[in-house]
Formats: sequence, structure tokens, C-alpha cells
Amino acid sequence: MPNPQTLAEKLGVRPSPDSGQHFLVDEKVLERIIIAAAPKKNENILEIGPGFGVLTRALAGRGANVVAVEFDRKLAHYLSNEFGASKPVRVIQGDILSFSNQEIAAWFNKEPYRVVSNIPYHITGRIIKKFVSSELPKPAGLVLLVQKEVAERVCAAPGDLSLLGLSVQLYAKPSIAFNVPREAFWPEPRVDSALLVIDDVSAIPNHPLIPSLIKEGKVIDEKRFWQISHIGFASPRKQLRNNLAAGLSLPQDAIKKALKQSKLPETARAQELSIPDWIRLVGALGKT
Repeated sequence: MPNPQTLAEKLGVRPSPDSGQHFLVDEKVLERIIIAAAPKKNENILEIGPGFGVLTRALAGRGANVVAVEFDRKLAHYLSNEFGASKPVRVIQGDILSFSNQEIAAWFNKEPYRVVSNIPYHITGRIIKKFVSSELPKPAGLVLLVQKEVAERVCAAPGDLSLLGLSVQLYAKPSIAFNVPREAFWPEPRVDSALLVIDDVSAIPNHPLIPSLIKEGKVIDEKRFWQISHIGFASPRKQLRNNLAAGLSLPQDAIKKALKQSKLPETARAQELSIPDWIRLVGALGKT
């Protein structure tokens, strides 16, 4: 594994913690990431923020076809020279959030791909939402080295569920493979990290409750679902009925009626609801 500090000095790169530039320097952690990701020969992999290419080399070494998107111009130039015309690796300089999912799919000739990355911490939430709960087409799965706190939020159970966790769990199955200490990076971040694995990414809500609702002839209005859930999480400390009454401009009685129909207490807060609870509540509010 190349020494990132030496390379940074040579290239005149100054890592910016504010931009989430923390480079992996622990070979054992790298090996564990590759084992968890299990890239297959000729599999299409999107890597975001490859830095000095440590993970890129490991993925390409397993025979994967890698598209590495790097925002930093100096690092992108270094990677382009490092990999040259190497067929398994294509380096693109730019902000991953500026590319549409359609453009990204075109890089792989619209064939299935996965995201495997040590992503910049400051855009973690936006990256996850982009590939899981936003526009189509979506990757088949994601293996992401992220802040431990973010990984825990994504995988949280009702009682601690956040809007980010809801947006992922409605479309996919997230889990934490293992935790990573801050000492595994240079420069060392102020927080520990975790490898977040998001499997079975679906184009539509794929929660187990959905098929039964479809059989009943009920259709989930995703736009309405996200409108109501965003309003519900607007002030997490407040009771859900207060957030919804204000955000939807509905009388308290109407909200109480919807909560009762959803078998929820009037004192419920957004983070306490399960995904089935949210689905039932959105359905009940659709009738008000």
C-alpha cells in the first residue's frame, strides 16, 4: 500500500478534513473491505472518491471493471497517470452529485453495477439518498465506508429511526459489516467509521408489507409518502400530531383520527414509527 502522506507531499495535495478527505492506510481493513464486497471478475464497480487509488487497485486486482470518480483535480490526474490506459479502470474527474443516475449507468453501458467506496464524510447522506431513494436507475447494491454514526442511523430500528434510515430501509436492506477505528486513516478523523452494506436495492418500495397492500388494491403514493415523512421528522422532539397538523394545515382532530386508524398513540413521535406504521399513516392521511 503506497504511503498517502508521502504521495500528498509529492503531488502538493493538502487533505481537507472539511471535504472528508481521509485516506485509508490500514491494509488489514482494506482486506476486510474486499472480503465483504466480494467483487467478481468483470463486475461493474463505481468508486467515489478513490483518492490515491488504494481501494481501486484492490478492486481491479480482483478483475472488476472500475469507474473511479474523483473530485480533486490533482488526485484525478495522478490516478489517470497511474492506471493509464488500463482497461479495468476508468478515471473521471468531477463531483459525483453533479452526474445523473442515467449518466452513471451509461458509463457501464446500462449494465448492472455496484458502488464500493470510502466516501467523503461531508456528502455521505446525499450519496446514499441519491443511489437508494432517488432517481432511477439504481445500483444493485452499495458497500460504503462511512462514519459509524451514519451507519448506525441507516440501520436503526423504530425508536431511533431517522429520515435517512427510513429512506434506505424502504428500498433496501442495510447492515453494518464491521467497525473501523479512526487510526486506520490519514489524516485521522475525529470519529470512528463502519463498513455499511446496502443490499437488494429496489426501484420501488420493497418492504415486506408492500405486496400485501398491493393485493388489497392499495397503491403507495411515493410523493405523498415522502411529503408526510419529511413533515413528520421536521421537529423530532415534537409529537408527530403537532408536526403533521402544522405541516399539512390540518386540524388536530383529523390527525388524531389518522393516528387512531393507524393504531398509533396520539403521543407518538416520528422516530418511534416502524416502516409499516408510516405506510399505514400515509394511507390514513390520504383519506382526510
